[in-house]
Amino acid sequence: MAWLNNKRVIALWGNWEDSNVWGWIDGAWRKFHDDNDDATTNFAILAAHAKGDNRNVNVRIDGDRVKEMYVW
Repeated sequence: MAWLNNKRVIALWGNWEDSNVWGWIDGAWRKFHDDNDDATTNFAILAAHAKGDNRNVNVRIDGDRVKEMYVW
């Protein structure tokens, strides 16, 4: 598990599939945790607010998934 601190959400992507939302963070597409739809939705909302307000995020990456996110 790695923390990426003081990063920006540059882009967001999702489609019609359940729990399929990604964010461009720290120069790579990162899939939001998808064990359940609520987790994915909550990460998408946080990331959209961070992107819209140009705020920094701290994210914990486990494998290739965003498992935790803080918006500053």
